[in-house]
Amino acid sequence: MDSLVDPVGWLEWDGNFALNTLYYGEYRNTGPGSSTSQRVKWRGYQVITNSNEASRFTVANFIAGQSWLPNTGVPFYAGL
Repeated sequence: MDSLVDPVGWLEWDGNFALNTLYYGEYRNTGPGSSTSQRVKWRGYQVITNSNEASRFTVANFIAGQSWLPNTGVPFYAGL
């Protein structure tokens, strides 16, 4: 992640709407903007440390991208 990422990392959408029910996860980010030490303190924000949990959100598992993304020409990585 580049340094243009605000250290807080996330913005509220509409005041505090959905802050208690959202799920935002970050896993093994790298780069100048990757530090999670100043991220939001919302209940639904998580730093994912378990690769099994993180794998649920890959292109392959979360959006079944291997079946349709190649036809779009968009580069992607299916796993972690």
